[in-house]
Amino acid sequence: AIGHLNANADVDGGIRAEPLVLRYYDTFYPSLSLLVAARSLNLGPADIKARLGEEVRLGNLHIRTDGLTQMNTFFYKDRGDKPAFQVDSFYDVLSGKIPAAKYQDKIVLIGATAAGVGASQVTPVSPNMAPVLTLAHSVSSILQEHFFVMPAWGSYASPGAFLLVALYI
Repeated sequence: AIGHLNANADVDGGIRAEPLVLRYYDTFYPSLSLLVAARSLNLGPADIKARLGEEVRLGNLHIRTDGLTQMNTFFYKDRGDKPAFQVDSFYDVLSGKIPAAKYQDKIVLIGATAAGVGASQVTPVSPNMAPVLTLAHSVSSILQEHFFVMPAWGSYASPGAFLLVALYI
């Protein structure tokens, strides 16, 4: 399958949402995080159903989206000295220092996490997050159905609140 890795930054440069489906000419492409989640559920691209601007269905999972078919990702905080997602050195696994059996029945994402390697992203929980960790948060958000949904009236509430503040001032 082919999945995209696009992330739309907010006005402050932070990544908070991910487009789950993108259109390129007359073809629609799911995000890589949606494909990874599908594969972990033994589903394929044919099992992804999108109602653009409303929701994306992945098997029995219903992921509410905004008008751009973006999921508002939940970012998990570290707990004390325990990170939200464990990061191990690929070389340590390859050399046998960490047994490969540790990863049995787990989703494993491989990517650069060292400081100064690759481009980092600003997220709600870190000003300097490796893209592979952003992907981990998105996959987990999909599988656990931990994502933020803006209510239908939310698009009217923002201008209304602005208007009230403007009238007050």
